[in-house]
Amino acid sequence: MDGGLSGLGRHEVCVFFQPQISSGFIVAVHSGCILAKMGASWTHIWREEFKVHKLHLIASKPELLLQPRWDIPPLMWLLYRGFMLVYTVSWLIYMALLFNTPKFLIYFSHVSYCLMVIYYLVAFCNLAWAFLKVRCSSHRMKRGGSSECETLLSPPVASLCLQWFLHSLMGCSSLTVTIVYWTLIHTSDQDTALSVHIHAINSIQTTVDLLLSSTPVHLAHLFYAALAGVLYTIFVVVYWLMGCTNLDGKHYIYSILDFSERPLVATLCILGVSLLCLPSCQFVLWNMQLLREWVVSREKVRRMALRRDVWWWVKVSGATFDLVPSVDPVASVFEARLQL
Repeated sequence: MDGGLSGLGRHEVCVFFQPQISSGFIVAVHSGCILAKMGASWTHIWREEFKVHKLHLIASKPELLLQPRWDIPPLMWLLYRGFMLVYTVSWLIYMALLFNTPKFLIYFSHVSYCLMVIYYLVAFCNLAWAFLKVRCSSHRMKRGGSSECETLLSPPVASLCLQWFLHSLMGCSSLTVTIVYWTLIHTSDQDTALSVHIHAINSIQTTVDLLLSSTPVHLAHLFYAALAGVLYTIFVVVYWLMGCTNLDGKHYIYSILDFSERPLVATLCILGVSLLCLPSCQFVLWNMQLLREWVVSREKVRRMALRRDVWWWVKVSGATFDLVPSVDPVASVFEARLQL
C-alpha cells in the first residue's frame, strides 16, 4: 500500500482519499462547528446578562421597543398592534361579562391576561406617538424648522419603561399560566373556548410578539417576575387568612392552594411558581430572543431584517433616502435625527 502511494503527489493523494469522505460526515462536522460557535457565544452573552446595568428598564435605543425585528411595513405593524389590542380587550370584556363580578381577578391566569391587555394598550399608544412625532419632524425638515417638533421627538421614557416592564411580566406570566394550568389544574370539564384561550393561546400570542418585535429580553429582568410572584403569594395568603372565597364559594383561590387542608402542598406550589417557574420562564424568553437574533444573522434571512434608520426616516416619515442620517450602531435613530 505504501509503495503504491509513494509515486503519487500530494494533490493525487487528496483526490484519492476524497471519495472516502461522505457528504454526511462533512455536514456533521460543519454542524458541529456551528453548534460549538453558538455555544461559545451563548456562554459569553450569559456572563454579560448579570451586570447591574442590565437590570434597569431605560433602553439606550428606544426604537427597539417600538419597531418590528423584520422589515414589516410601518402601517402593517401599526395595524398589528391595534388588532392585538382590540382582540385582547374583546376577550377581557367577554370574560368580565361572563363572570359578572370583579372577583374573577383573584385568579392568576386572569391577572396575567389583564397584564397582556395593558401591554398591548401601552405598546400601541407608544407606537402611534412615535409615528406622529417622526412625521412631525419630517414635515418640519421639509418646511425649514420648528423647534417644537424637535423637542417633542424625545421618547417618553416613563411610558417606554412601562412597556418593557409589562412585556417582561406578560411573557413570564403567560408561559407560567400555560405550564401550571395544563400540568396541575386542568380537568376535562374545563375545555371551554375561554379557558383554552387564556391558558394556551396566551402563550402563542406572547411567542409571536417576541419573535416579531425587536424588544430585548434580559435575564436580569427575572427579578421583576419573581417580585410579581411574591406579591401574588402575599395576596393569596392574605386572601385565605381573611376567609374570602372564590367564585365557587370555597375558602381558597385554587384547590391546590388550600392552606387549610394541605398547607405543605399549597406552600410548596405557590413558592415554586413564584420563585422557580416565573424566573425560569424569563430564561426561556431570553433563549427565544437569542434564537430570533441568530435567525436574523443568517445570510439568507438577513435581507428580511429591518434597517432601523431606513424604516423610521424613510418608510415612517415619508422622506427620501438622501435625508436619512447615518446612524451609529450603538446610538438611537432619534438621537441621530436630532443632531441633523
